[in-house]
Amino acid sequence: MVAGVDHNALRAQAVEIGEDRAVTVNKRSLIDKQLSRYSRPWSTLRELIQNAADASASRVVVKIDTKPSLKVPSPRSEDPSAQLKHVLHNHTISNWVIENNGHAFRPEDWARLQEISSGNPDEDKIGAFGVGFYSVFSISEKPYISSGSEALEFYWKDNDLRTKRFKPPQITDTVFQLPARDTGSSVPHGQELLSLCEFLTGSMTFVGLQSIELFIDDWRILHLQKSIADAVVLGVPPGLNKTTPDKLMRITQVTQQAVQLEVEWMKALELTSSLRSNIDINATLETTTKSFYSFFKRKLETPNQNTGKPELDAKSAAKTTVQALTATCRHKAFFHINKATISTNVNRELGAEFLRSRKKPPPKATTVSFLAQSYDESAASILNEPAVASKLFKSVVPEKKGQVYIGFTTSQTTGLAAHLEIPALVPTVEREQLDLNSKHIKDWNTELLRAAGIVSRISWSAATTDLQEQLSKYPGMTERKVLAPNELQEVLPAVKWL
Repeated sequence: MVAGVDHNALRAQAVEIGEDRAVTVNKRSLIDKQLSRYSRPWSTLRELIQNAADASASRVVVKIDTKPSLKVPSPRSEDPSAQLKHVLHNHTISNWVIENNGHAFRPEDWARLQEISSGNPDEDKIGAFGVGFYSVFSISEKPYISSGSEALEFYWKDNDLRTKRFKPPQITDTVFQLPARDTGSSVPHGQELLSLCEFLTGSMTFVGLQSIELFIDDWRILHLQKSIADAVVLGVPPGLNKTTPDKLMRITQVTQQAVQLEVEWMKALELTSSLRSNIDINATLETTTKSFYSFFKRKLETPNQNTGKPELDAKSAAKTTVQALTATCRHKAFFHINKATISTNVNRELGAEFLRSRKKPPPKATTVSFLAQSYDESAASILNEPAVASKLFKSVVPEKKGQVYIGFTTSQTTGLAAHLEIPALVPTVEREQLDLNSKHIKDWNTELLRAAGIVSRISWSAATTDLQEQLSKYPGMTERKVLAPNELQEVLPAVKWL
């Protein structure tokens, strides 16, 4: 400190007589810098699908509107496959439209939409028009949103972002219309289209959606449908402590639900160098795991349309791929989700820090879910599985290492063949990693992961109990305690999965 200078007095003088000016923000620069944090493909769709789930939507429709090429004329042929191939390879994107049938916007939703980073104060929601929504500006300069009886359009005036709000005719769905920022953007095709479909298929893991559709113009390229059976309560092993070490979390119940995910895709999706399907376009899943498939037929009322196994040689398959791009294929995957309800007990210090940093209080209750496949579920899923289905489902069911989800996947893995979803986990700003740096947030996230460990223990115990019940049915098992490996595999193929 310089001798004889009273900085406190100088500061007081500046406050009293200094010139008062507001701090200005270059909104375009701020949004551009924020967008640089979203490095993963399809980040905009991720945010809008999550917002749809938060609005209790059951259906999301993604549509890509295109405009014709000025250099390459449309084919004279009226064949739909030829027209679709021309669109995929020569048209450009004019518009993205994302629709959902969730709750219409409330006044507070419209207000948050116009405030960068205000977010949703509801502690049970993962996202609702906070920073993440502004990822729409990566693909559009003038996003337009309509919901219920109101609509709003963003537009730029120099570097200032402004909105116009008005009342159009009443609509039933919430619609995000995003005119393409880059008028020369090509329509997704080949590997990029497959990547988009992989992302949308993976979006059906934990979010509460029943259906996602992808259209390019009027062609429905992909249709995903999810069915869930009734929940079964899992027993807790005697003596297991259901409270985490720091006593912030306590498991109250764990249930298991069987899930069926059906995907229908156009064969245009197979126009990549690595994919050529030899499955007949009308073939449906035929499974030899009759008891398992019957279970889903009974629980989900899904008819088993068994058409047999058509045989196509390589030349016929290639011909079908080229000439029938608008034909469709279907396949199903089966898995289960173990979901725990958790009550929280947060002290005042942690609650205050959570509210300060998150702009919402910590939830009083949350959930922890594991997604995995049993042996029988896997066997039913892979039977007659075409190459496209294998690609699409690879992000849904983990083969070796699952991933951690906070609504959508992060870059962090579980270390076991199961996905883990904890919506109350606090991520970093870009939502791709867990925040394990901020002291109080780290304590919160660590306790949630500990709770997940307890849930995995309960899930393992339930699986081994089920195996024990199946083993008890083996002839002569009451007189002996050990089965030979061949006997074990004969009566209990699921042991391979453990």
